[in-house]
Amino acid sequence: MARLRENYHHELSDLQRELLALGRMADEAVRRALWALRQGAVGEAEAIIRGDDIIDTATEELTHHAMRIIATQGPVAGDLREVSSYLQCGGELERIGDYAEGIANLVVRSGGSLSAELPPEIDQMAVEARAMLGQALDALVALDPTINLRLKEHDDTVDDAYERLLVALTAAMQADPAMVVPGTLLLWVGHNLERIADRATNIGEYVEYIVRGQISSRQDDPPAAP
Repeated sequence: MARLRENYHHELSDLQRELLALGRMADEAVRRALWALRQGAVGEAEAIIRGDDIIDTATEELTHHAMRIIATQGPVAGDLREVSSYLQCGGELERIGDYAEGIANLVVRSGGSLSAELPPEIDQMAVEARAMLGQALDALVALDPTINLRLKEHDDTVDDAYERLLVALTAAMQADPAMVVPGTLLLWVGHNLERIADRATNIGEYVEYIVRGQISSRQDDPPAAP
């Protein structure tokens, strides 16, 4: 029995390492996408789009590993809660990678021109969303459920900035028809940033679930980008 538990904990440690590696990949994709957005770097954006398959493959490997643990180790109660939560967190990180790819796609579609027109709300959302992802990964490393409260506070800040962005860009597009195309693309940038923040919050909730056995309501799941 002791040997079985030892094997299980070894497998679980490997799974957590895979999850954190996936988290670093998603974080790097977000960092690069935001750099490409601010610099108007179309080539970098295209590289991010090509690299999204790496995140997808890592997520598939994580999923297979988690399912193998469930099938061969038969975890129950808190053990099953931890494995299944890591599996769900992998899905959240994959979606964060998709949102980074969505921002990169918008950079390409604009020809890099959005860098000259970034509203302050997008800058604020970008800083907050990136910080939230870092906090979510910290929560996973330490299995710290208290970070979830900070994530929710930051998420409210991102939501407020997104609302201001919607108002400002809608007014700008109504006042100037030439703003319709760039304004629409900027709205999608804001959407992707808002979703990154939501996904980071979800990860914090899963950590709370692992530790405390409870989870608050999840965010919904609209598309990453047009």
